[in-house]
Amino acid sequence: MEKQKYLLDQLEEMITKFEVESKRHKTLYRILRYAVFILTAISAVLAGLTIKFPEYSSDFSVAIVLFSAVIGVITSIEGLRKPAELWIHERSTYYALMDLKREVEFKLNENSASELIDKYFFQMQELLGASSEKWNRNIAGNSKHGATDLAACRT
Repeated sequence: MEKQKYLLDQLEEMITKFEVESKRHKTLYRILRYAVFILTAISAVLAGLTIKFPEYSSDFSVAIVLFSAVIGVITSIEGLRKPAELWIHERSTYYALMDLKREVEFKLNENSASELIDKYFFQMQELLGASSEKWNRNIAGNSKHGATDLAACRT
């Protein structure tokens, strides 16, 4: 059946898309977090070296300021891009689509009525629409606090 094949193809395409995107955002989130951890540790070490080697204190102080600025930029990028939230959102949508695909494969057969296939197609559409709406609400809710969120991320 053409409709059934189309439905399963669409489900597979969306599942793959959400899997790839969630992995990408997970990787981005981890890279940004680890960068902040490492740069913060380096800044602390530089501050300690300033005490140990006072003759180089101005050089260490400049390095600390530079590392702090980079930490601020990375934290701001993370606050704007929201990779952790995207990762969680995409992963939950991915699992919902996987559940729907499992149900479709279990309940549909080659003799399934067109109405049943339509039901599952619209269920997939509703799931994708709800996912998009949820993310848009999340973004709209966070944009009201944008400047506050960025300042909070830096501390």
